[in-house]
Amino acid sequence: MQDFIDRQFFNLTVFTLIFGVMFYDVINNLGFSYVDEICAVLLALLFGYKVIHTKTWEFNRLFLFVLGVFVFYLIYSIAIHANTTSAILTDFTIQLKPYLAFFCVYAIHPRLTENQRKIIRQLIILCSLYVLLVGVAYHIYYEVIKYTFAHMSRLATASSVLALLYLYCSDYTKNDKIIFILLLSLGILSGRSKHFGLFAICLLMMIYFNDSFKMKLSVRNTTFILITLAFALFVAREKIYYYFITGGFGDGRTANDLYARMALYFFSLRIFTDYFPFGSGFASYATHTSGMDYSPIYAKYGMQNMHGLTREDPAFIADTYFPALAQFGVAGAALFFIFWIYLAWKAIRAYQRDCRKEATIALIIVIFFMIECTTDSTLTHNRGMFIMMILGLLFSDMHAKLSDSAHHENSIG
Repeated sequence: MQDFIDRQFFNLTVFTLIFGVMFYDVINNLGFSYVDEICAVLLALLFGYKVIHTKTWEFNRLFLFVLGVFVFYLIYSIAIHANTTSAILTDFTIQLKPYLAFFCVYAIHPRLTENQRKIIRQLIILCSLYVLLVGVAYHIYYEVIKYTFAHMSRLATASSVLALLYLYCSDYTKNDKIIFILLLSLGILSGRSKHFGLFAICLLMMIYFNDSFKMKLSVRNTTFILITLAFALFVAREKIYYYFITGGFGDGRTANDLYARMALYFFSLRIFTDYFPFGSGFASYATHTSGMDYSPIYAKYGMQNMHGLTREDPAFIADTYFPALAQFGVAGAALFFIFWIYLAWKAIRAYQRDCRKEATIALIIVIFFMIECTTDSTLTHNRGMFIMMILGLLFSDMHAKLSDSAHHENSIG
């Protein structure tokens, strides 16, 4: 059974990398936008196969809890008429997808052979040449991005995907770390400040997390964290100023004159208060589905005439993720951050017990999503789903390495 799962997971990983990440937008431009949904279904089928062929039908407790939370919010959203039932169901599926990817991969415990890892590394090098070509061509002919990655932010996250997957499939040597940084540097061609920040953090982590590094609270480590944060903020300072100062209240704007991204942040605070504690429900605010079936929330708060947030042109309505947490209220937002803090804590514990490679990559992914969620909804997109698959693979490996000595202590559920 496990051999079958391992082979099919490898095939799914290659398929998703090529068609669900690298050429997703090319396929989307041709009129087919369900590649990531197909990948999610195939992954769920592998998970179902594993469960059926396991005598105990064992489910991860944290997975069951997360599913329970999502089902609660589904029922809650329908009960308060957050939007149309079809929009609510669609948003439910979209929001659940990254967690489904993470827990399914973790549950099936796939193992990649050395030959499979080598094939993936070679494929990544080919894909990186494509990213480089598009990135250079973009600065010569702007329109090229529309036919390849749709937006330069997606080129940046594609480089992040390639770099993270390469580091996972490598032996984690000094040369592998250098290649990781080189692959990540391709995203600099995008000009996205958030990628500059991620690149700065990863570069410092690759230098600082050496063989003598101890993952513990100390003056030295605290200083490193503060310097890293300061460096990341410095390289991203222009876009931070543009979106949150120029586009916010910094130029004397009123609430009605805010840029779309800042407006979503500002009014999310009011939604957190007005819809305490469970929020405004699925498909109601700052998500793609809240623009498809236009949510009444926007009119309620006078946002319906803001550029990029109108019924006719909701182009910027899902331009960021953190404001969308208002859909789930204070309770849902707290659970969201607890989930990520918990994963970071488990990664730190694993690092202390010699799972250096897996824990470091896992921490980078947590940082990646925290940065992305400030200005993009990557978590719920195709790229986010694939990175969540990598995260599930990392925690599966950490669990396998530590299970002999402390099975119950080091599992994540």
